[in-house]
Amino acid sequence: MKIAFINGSPRKGKGVTGYLLKALEKRLPGCEIIQGWGSCTAGEPCDAYVVAFPLYVEGIPSNLLRELAGHEHDMPSGARVYAIVNNGFYEDGQNFGAIAMLRHWCERAGCEWGQGLGVGAGEMLRHWNIPLKSRLPRKLGRALETLAGHILAGEAGADLRVRPNFPRAPYMIAGSVTFWLEGRKNGLTKRKMERRPLAF
Repeated sequence: MKIAFINGSPRKGKGVTGYLLKALEKRLPGCEIIQGWGSCTAGEPCDAYVVAFPLYVEGIPSNLLRELAGHEHDMPSGARVYAIVNNGFYEDGQNFGAIAMLRHWCERAGCEWGQGLGVGAGEMLRHWNIPLKSRLPRKLGRALETLAGHILAGEAGADLRVRPNFPRAPYMIAGSVTFWLEGRKNGLTKRKMERRPLAF
């Protein structure tokens, strides 16, 4: 089985999107994974396409939008497309608007929608640096297993959403502390970061 992994993150392999694709690949034994669009177009189609990206302004990053527009007319008819969308918000449902956008692109491109997975609080994976050889957070691991099962079977499934087994309040506090520490690295004080912007 040949599967194309489309990493739509501007950070490519260095971010959460690359991490999630690697975690999914471990659940697709014996499959040939093509990185990027490669030869998986009308000339030599893949069995499945997995488009993964981070949420940008409630939607798809502009670099990926350009790629999708460029491949809209050369996708094999009936190709099965799956999606993984992650964000830094705690709420996993925040990704569903972007998943709907990709589903709409599938209709325009003549593809079949497989399944979408929306991952909330994706920044935890990046900052906690969980190694792939260890067990993933339970809910995320189960969701990836379900997605992989549908890909291997060539089936469609209901879109999934997953957030961490971690309370919202501590996550928000940790996010604020990380934000301040990143600002300090760039010469900003907490007071400057909290300054209200000028009204126009």
